Amino acid sequence: MAPKTRRRAVLTAGGIALLVIVADQVSKAWAQASLRVGHEITVIPGWLWFRLTSNSGASLGLLSGHNLLFTAVSALVVVAVAAIVLRGALGVLGAAALGAVAGGATSNLVDRVRLGSVTDFIEVHLWPTDFNLADAAIRLGVVVFVLTLLFDRRWRSRPDRERRATS
Repeated sequence: MAPKTRRRAVLTAGGIALLVIVADQVSKAWAQASLRVGHEITVIPGWLWFRLTSNSGASLGLLSGHNLLFTAVSALVVVAVAAIVLRGALGVLGAAALGAVAGGATSNLVDRVRLGSVTDFIEVHLWPTDFNLADAAIRLGVVVFVLTLLFDRRWRSRPDRERRATS
């Protein structure tokens, strides 16, 4: 990958990560200042509520009480994403997706270190657990990254198939 393209990928990932961290931390500060534990605020009747909770486990409350384990896992995810982005084999969309993952993991890591658990406050109908903007960024980033890998591989292999078909 050319240095200019690598630099653009790094700046994109870093910018998206920073945006996710700021948005998530600001939204969590608002939730902590405005919401009471155990009290629900309806945003869209039947679909969206705000309810302040904390989670010392993983998504869906799995392994609750293992904050130290998830602190280490979050740190490893951030390091792995940084290594992938710095390696430079990504386009801008892949870098943006990994920036969202790194930003979400970093923001939740900040909560785990500072508070001992992650602050959640968004509840959506038919979603099994409360979450926050960092969780949403991680999920969206993973989906976009996987789709980017699938479509990139598909497009790269197409000329090979066409060459073989004409040979």
